Amino acid sequence: MSLLLLFLACSKQDIIHPNIKNKLASLDSIAPMQPEVFFLELDSLLQKSKDLTTLEHAMVLFKKGEVLYLNFKYQEAFNTHLKCYNLFVDLKDVYNQGRSLITLSGAALHMGDVETSQIYALKALHLAQLIEDKRIEGKAYNQLFNLHFKLKDYNKALSYIKITDSLFSKGIDTTSIISIKNNKASVYLQLKDYNKALNSYSEAMSLSQSIRNPVLLASILNNIGYTYIDAVKYENAEKFLRGAATLNKNIKAINAAPYKGLGNLFLLKSEYDSAAVNYKKALDIYVANKNVKDEIEVRDKLIAISILEEDYVKALDNQIIRDSLQLKVSRLEKDRLLNFSNVNYEVKKKETEINHQKEINTRNQWLLISTILLFVLLGIATAFYVYNTKLRAANKASNLEQSLLRVQMNPHFIFNTLAAIQNITLEGNAIKSSNYIAKFSKLIRQNFDYVRKESISLDKEISMISNYIETQQLRFNNVFTYSVEIDDSIDTSRIQVPPMLLQPFLENAIEYGLKEKKEGGKLQLKIEKDAQELLFVILDNGVGRSAKAKQEEVTEDLHATTIFKERLKMRKKGEEKSFKLQDLFDENNTPSGTKVVFKLKI
Repeated sequence: MSLLLLFLACSKQDIIHPNIKNKLASLDSIAPMQPEVFFLELDSLLQKSKDLTTLEHAMVLFKKGEVLYLNFKYQEAFNTHLKCYNLFVDLKDVYNQGRSLITLSGAALHMGDVETSQIYALKALHLAQLIEDKRIEGKAYNQLFNLHFKLKDYNKALSYIKITDSLFSKGIDTTSIISIKNNKASVYLQLKDYNKALNSYSEAMSLSQSIRNPVLLASILNNIGYTYIDAVKYENAEKFLRGAATLNKNIKAINAAPYKGLGNLFLLKSEYDSAAVNYKKALDIYVANKNVKDEIEVRDKLIAISILEEDYVKALDNQIIRDSLQLKVSRLEKDRLLNFSNVNYEVKKKETEINHQKEINTRNQWLLISTILLFVLLGIATAFYVYNTKLRAANKASNLEQSLLRVQMNPHFIFNTLAAIQNITLEGNAIKSSNYIAKFSKLIRQNFDYVRKESISLDKEISMISNYIETQQLRFNNVFTYSVEIDDSIDTSRIQVPPMLLQPFLENAIEYGLKEKKEGGKLQLKIEKDAQELLFVILDNGVGRSAKAKQEEVTEDLHATTIFKERLKMRKKGEEKSFKLQDLFDENNTPSGTKVVFKLKI
């Protein structure tokens, strides 16, 4: 059973429940416009990771990593994707391994780690070709394009982007095709082939308009503006860069690239004031986003403008800030290299562990048979244990039954009752004696019949205790009266209770309380319904348990309390905890009776 449960638990780790799937789908729609809300929602899911399957956990991390990447948080995106990649490896999910590797490669490249970027891109390409997934293969080639583009190997980059274009040309992923067109244009731009670059950007712009994606459209307008700057067509460049800036403002997207482009444009045109204004707008965005490298580049431009305008104080201020930023970049680069070493070590360690585990599994397959045999033997041992436990429980129940029977059929009660009936007979009241003989015989028959049953209906229990109390009234010449009050909402014929549960406490109330009173004795039984429980209350106004205890020792066994509690414990419902035995006192602190309270669950 343990092996089966373990197998079922493991097999459920590679599923995504409908509620999680729907949640992730709904979050996709808010990610572009409300990334903060997106991250809050995902983090709330991750905080409940114990409730997620392994695949669900991995997919939540994957979604978070993708949006972090799109929001230029490359270090966080890298760390997040590394976690989900390892989960996909554990799940043997090759498809999603490939997807994570693409983003890992891109994030590493943005952080300046070309070597790591290449490792992940080539690994993604290998997995894509292994499972014959053209989409991932195309993205891997696109990532290799990005890498060679950054290395300024433009001819190699062009060859990779052309392969990517051929793999995606018949696809329906318009967003990816737009990205590929942009990448082709950027290569042509570096190769000074401006017409081909503008043609590619034009194709990308048409596609972005068709899918109504303003973020992509703004990026393309920006790229076209930069192309016209390189082509020395400043009027066209200004038009497209201002269009990109306006569109970003309309969609509330924060992007410094158009302002930086306008700054470059006006600097080339020697319009220093306009250049400075746009550079400062770009600078504010880079500072807010903590984009240190771009901030350094913009401050270099502002320093140059200040020198050209002979504002050396402003130039010095920017130079001081620029130098402090450069020191910060150097420290970050050092930390990044150290972090990369640690990450690379963890990856290699994970690969070594996997290989080692494969060797162990190959060598030790016989352990599975031994484990199964062990569980079989444990199962047999458990079966014997359960059997013996049940046998002991049955013996305990039998002993309890005999004890209960001895308590119920107290010899003194039997002899005294018979003596009372004899007295009535000698008095010549044949009808009365006949009635009491009938009641007494019925009581004895009920005792013997009910003691061997686990439960009886409440109305039978009430009938039996009524017989018992009336028989006791005969013994003591009616020195006390009794009443049974039952809540109207209780169906006594349908509710089951343990047999002869009330009789011991009624006997105690009579024997050690009411029989000492000369007259006016009262015995009350109240049964009320409390939610899914029955509340039993037994009250008497006798001389009190404490007073009687001064005259003779009344042990817990005599009161049958021990047997009563054992019977409730055997029901395993915690009912014994509700039992209360309370001594009652009058205004003068004189004992005035006893109160018994307990509850049964129905």
